[in-house]
Amino acid sequence: MARRSGRFKARKRHEPRRYTGSTERTSMLNLYRITPFKYDMREIMTAYRVDEAVASTVIASVVAKASRISIISARDYVRVQQKEGLYSKDVSEEICDLLSRYTKYR
Repeated sequence: MARRSGRFKARKRHEPRRYTGSTERTSMLNLYRITPFKYDMREIMTAYRVDEAVASTVIASVVAKASRISIISARDYVRVQQKEGLYSKDVSEEICDLLSRYTKYR
């Protein structure tokens, strides 16, 4: 009986597992500590008296970028928002420090 070439062929028990390649690990937000991270972000925003609408937008964007893309892209976003004048350089530095504390390689 002829085999179809496009058909799935499972490995035998005695054959070793083949890995197609390794993925590069990047630094991302530790999702097990996301609630304390949001709390600390909110504390920074209230300590420096950042507007509530701006604070909630920045917090949501930083969490999304840090958890889905990387910590580096979240830091870049924080610095861009600081250059646009939404908050001071002190706020930006504290958020970047906070991001480095809540980092995990995935």
